[in-house]
Amino acid sequence: MADSPHFRIGTRGSDLALWQARYTRDLIEAGGGTCDITVLSTQGDREQVQAFEKLEGKGFFTKEIEQALLEEHVDLAVHSHKDLETRQPEGLTIAAIPPRAAATDILLVRPQSHAHRAWLPLKHKAKVGTSSVRRRDQLLLLRPDLDIQALRGNVPTRIKRLREGLYDAIVLATAGVQRLELDLSDLVQVELQPRWFVPAPAQGALALQMRSDDPKLVWLKRLTHESTAASINTERSVLRALEGGCQLPFGAHQKTTSAPLRSFLQGPSGPIRILSDNAMDALHRLHEPKKQRILITRSPRENDVLHRLAKASQCPLIEWPIAKPVAIEQPEIPSWTDNAPNWVWIGSPGAACMAASWVNKNPGLQIAVPGSGTAEAVADVLKHNIAFCGSGDPISSWKDFAQDKAVSDHIAIPHSSESLMRWKTESCAARISSWAHYALDTEMQTPPITDVVCFTSPSNVDRWKGPQPLRIVAIGRTTSSALLKKGWTHKVASHPDAFGIWEALQPD
Repeated sequence: MADSPHFRIGTRGSDLALWQARYTRDLIEAGGGTCDITVLSTQGDREQVQAFEKLEGKGFFTKEIEQALLEEHVDLAVHSHKDLETRQPEGLTIAAIPPRAAATDILLVRPQSHAHRAWLPLKHKAKVGTSSVRRRDQLLLLRPDLDIQALRGNVPTRIKRLREGLYDAIVLATAGVQRLELDLSDLVQVELQPRWFVPAPAQGALALQMRSDDPKLVWLKRLTHESTAASINTERSVLRALEGGCQLPFGAHQKTTSAPLRSFLQGPSGPIRILSDNAMDALHRLHEPKKQRILITRSPRENDVLHRLAKASQCPLIEWPIAKPVAIEQPEIPSWTDNAPNWVWIGSPGAACMAASWVNKNPGLQIAVPGSGTAEAVADVLKHNIAFCGSGDPISSWKDFAQDKAVSDHIAIPHSSESLMRWKTESCAARISSWAHYALDTEMQTPPITDVVCFTSPSNVDRWKGPQPLRIVAIGRTTSSALLKKGWTHKVASHPDAFGIWEALQPD
């Protein structure tokens, strides 16, 4: 084999495809090879109106390029790996996989349509453009109110349509946006993390495809990034077993070969989300979700994300509030002759429900919440948009919120009569007005026996009247500490939100 082989690269003509071809050319030339680039047209490029699920066949962006390879018009095809079928056409092979870029999706939002809500910062019933059924189904899992509309075209065209006001927001692959280095300073950008928005298998990676009998194939293999190739193989092996392509509402992501595999599949009963150690375990759980009875110690929240995940996996979800919020008939709300509150800290879903009438009577308030669970409750009962949403941990979230507040700020905090009042232990320059807006009714019956119990607070652990549960999940560190005092073995949710809880609830 010559030390300086020449490659004829075949690619689509979009800005992104040309970037990918030039990137590959640079890699080859850095290794001592030479290249030229040939632009080819594909079905996906020519048909810019119909949604993918309405187009016939598969390989909308690859078939013509693969045919050019087989007919030896080009030597090398550069593809977005996620666009390829899981089984290679006879005579072709993936010769190399360069290092992966960002695997995530990104939400681009018009400022006029931005509103801080749980999971997605979009106004109610926002119109969101996407050509992907996977993205559509995950958006609706997070926000059933959204209006999902088909969106086709290359990346600049899609962004242009967003700016023209045809959509409130659009979803794109982060890697494509980053590679084109577009000026998006006029748009709100939200990277959708794989923990709760699973990308397509192999998203962010390139596939360098060649003829199986091309002697230059051996030379090109040096461009493979082994860790990227291993993770992508795991992701795509599940897709291959499901016999799906880009039309299947399926996502899979493995950050590294030592990390667990996250998978998403829109099944007949709804969205199936699983966390697994390997591809075969993921496939088994997607085909046969492990049914279990779940109890969570909180007040009922109909049709939230956790409910929808449990329903799709045919897992009965029982909400058992050990301490039920009860309104104080005449709460001692402070009166202000000057400097009325401009912020309100809603520390729990109970506070959102119990203080809703007072908050809604004060339209100038900005709302702060510790995490997405409270944000979901706020979105249901309050007329305000959320201005601050923390990580989910109440202590660190309060610190993050309070640290930049000025002396001129005034924070109102309605709380339960049994609140730990964590804000009093942290310094804050702002004025704080707090009062007990509701009490907790703790006269609860013995809970039903279930397969697993998720405790949502230390007080719920202390007040538990039933026997030790078979399996236990703690929503966070403070709840975990209370369980450790009892000597109860348990798992701790990675995040105190629906997805962190759901992953912890899954059997080992």
